[in-house]
Amino acid sequence: MANKVSFAVIGVGRMGSKHARNLSRGRVNGARLVGIADVDRQALQSVRSKCRGVHAFKDYRQMINTVQPQVVVIATPHYAHVPIAEYCIAKGCHVVIEKPVAVTTAQAEHLNRLIADNPDLKIAVMYNQRTNPVYRKAKQILSEGKLGAVQRINFIVTDWYRSDAYYRQNSWRASYREEGGGILINQCVHQLDILQWLVGMPAAIEGKISTKNRSITAENDVTALLRYADGVYCTLSASGHELHGTNRIEIAGEKGRLVLGKYSMKWISLPIAEPEFNKTTRHEYGVVSRKVYRYRYGLQLIRDALFGQQRNILQNMADVVRKGGDLIAPASEGIHALGLLNGIYLSAWEGKEIPYPFPSRDYEAALSTKIAAEAKKEE
Repeated sequence: MANKVSFAVIGVGRMGSKHARNLSRGRVNGARLVGIADVDRQALQSVRSKCRGVHAFKDYRQMINTVQPQVVVIATPHYAHVPIAEYCIAKGCHVVIEKPVAVTTAQAEHLNRLIADNPDLKIAVMYNQRTNPVYRKAKQILSEGKLGAVQRINFIVTDWYRSDAYYRQNSWRASYREEGGGILINQCVHQLDILQWLVGMPAAIEGKISTKNRSITAENDVTALLRYADGVYCTLSASGHELHGTNRIEIAGEKGRLVLGKYSMKWISLPIAEPEFNKTTRHEYGVVSRKVYRYRYGLQLIRDALFGQQRNILQNMADVVRKGGDLIAPASEGIHALGLLNGIYLSAWEGKEIPYPFPSRDYEAALSTKIAAEAKKEE
């Protein structure tokens, strides 16, 4: 036990309790759970009863000072992520922050300054979908230039279905004041991270958001158009009200096309790039050979289905602390997906396309207005 990396979890609700169980039951090699903290006494006792020998605290500061963990996992409501991370960093702890890394890019900028000032500490964000073998293969194909220059991107993510019963579980769900938004910041931040991880950040953002058939303040339906510097566009459709929805990315390049689902991918590879084909062909239509490659999630799916992809991020942190190496999802990169979702919100509220990057203070001011209106409505 002595050579295992000691972990503590702050916030043991829906996700935090999952992290605590994976750590306490030996599912993360080379790691051990030494403490949990939560202001909710009932949640704390429930998780403590399932994690024998683990110290439980109502105050996370007391926990850190008492058990002195090497790594702290932060699974609290979104607004608390950066303040708690700042305390953990000051105490010399490595940190894993649940997604999103923050609520606003201004908060993420502050966190990134702290990370830069503490290079010996490993700070990660729970972007667990980066461990999906399908997405990792797509990343490799794109990084090696096998698709050529990207020409088109379409992302449909409508399989995040959430009923009114889901939102009634906690008052903070889909509220600007307590969560910072709806489906974009809670669920689709994963897809936004994968999107920027694969194709980078746009030059401008135009978004439309709405609330359909739910008793919530924030959005559960999103349409966005992302314009890239070279004139390439990405269309994004997301919703939380479509039964048996779709999760699919299409990335078309000059040398082929990727069609990605959550569990499989098809790569259509062309022997010649389209601009060259266009110059030399005598055919009026696209008569050209192609090769089709198919990739699947593989056996890793069994483990991920049982314990969750989140375990992979915890394993990566434990390995990096013990042996060195690179984080799969450094928290410093969390600002990118956050910039996309802040940008979509800001564009939707202002009713116009906005450039990226945009002044972080503009978004904070707009969000404050939304929070005030939400509070007034609840009076």
